[in-house]
Amino acid sequence: MINLYANKQLEIIVPNTNKALAVVLKEAAPKEMEMILKSRDLASVLGSILKESAQNSDANTTLLGVLKNNPTLKSLGSFSETIKELLQVLEDEKNPLPMQGVLKKFLFDIKEVNEPALKQKFENSGVFLESRLKNVQNPQMELKNLLQELEKTVAKSDVPAAKLALQTIKELLATPILKEANLTYVTETPKVDKAALVRLAKGVEEVVSKLGEAAKSTDVLHTKAFEKQLAKLVVFTNPQKLEVQESVKEILAQDLKAVLLQANDEMAKSSHPNRQEILKQIDKALLQIDYFQLLSHLSNSSSLYLPFSWDDLEEGSIAINKDKNSAFYCDIDLMLKEYGTLKLKLTLYDENQINIHIYSDSITLKERVKENIASLRSVLIEAQIIPREIRIFDATKNNPLLAYGSEQRDIDMGFEVKV
Repeated sequence: MINLYANKQLEIIVPNTNKALAVVLKEAAPKEMEMILKSRDLASVLGSILKESAQNSDANTTLLGVLKNNPTLKSLGSFSETIKELLQVLEDEKNPLPMQGVLKKFLFDIKEVNEPALKQKFENSGVFLESRLKNVQNPQMELKNLLQELEKTVAKSDVPAAKLALQTIKELLATPILKEANLTYVTETPKVDKAALVRLAKGVEEVVSKLGEAAKSTDVLHTKAFEKQLAKLVVFTNPQKLEVQESVKEILAQDLKAVLLQANDEMAKSSHPNRQEILKQIDKALLQIDYFQLLSHLSNSSSLYLPFSWDDLEEGSIAINKDKNSAFYCDIDLMLKEYGTLKLKLTLYDENQINIHIYSDSITLKERVKENIASLRSVLIEAQIIPREIRIFDATKNNPLLAYGSEQRDIDMGFEVKV
């Protein structure tokens, strides 16, 4: 689970109050609450709370406690295991179902973790589905803004090709489609004039061609900033990329929750021999995503899961915080199958200075760490991070909580990952 504490909730539309829910939470006895949350309709209960929970901090705090301590939700296991189980059921089928490919791509090996992959997994985790759909950007407005930026830049060039491109840009900005584009985010799906979009895309293609030619012969356009703008413009040479609905389709095709919801609807109507087992696993996965959405809403954070495969790991968590002096603190707590508890305390300060404290009771693991410290230093330096201190401690003899010193950290931002 990854909690991005940035003092803002997920942008899911939630009414100001839900009196019925407030009454239930206020008056229900613990046993009654347990009965409610243990009911077969648990997913719909969570969904209702997510959409209609009161904007009352006390009520949210109470519900957050119930949510975190509920035995049924705590016993759901990890999302990675749920995906593995669902894939196992699907792989036994002779005819692969469409969602199988999406699930395989989403569950990846820990060795494949990198920044682009993580970003993509976070965006398509399902936790942000509603907010992403709510905030679908209007591609026509994006194109309008981009052309207006290019207009200012290209006007500085005296190259003939640039002047021709500038004229075409002005003509495109004068078209009804771009003149009427005035919303960055779409509040409703506009009517699509496909012929007009095709003409607009051809005009963009003409601008790209002329600007590419002009950039070869002028320093004004021969910059990285201009290259980025031109690369963005190339996208809009495809008429489909100018359709608002196309953006929605892309989200629905890649977002895990959307894929699971669609698969659930299709499977519910099918006569598939393994229908019940597949529906059971899909329902469990959707319930876990709903849990993270609700947890995000109630804790005023973004709570995510990161499904990946690492056979040596039993469980673990990573917490990163930043104080008002721009120092970052990272606590990594792992339970390894072979070596037991491993705790790492990292402090990043002055932008690129780092201290690393490692806690373990495994003699073998500590020896392996010592053997590889030189490699660790080299990797850090290569990444332009200077390791000021790397120390190894016995976990039971030293308190990792004191790794950062006794001073009180004034934390104002951070996130937490549980795997």
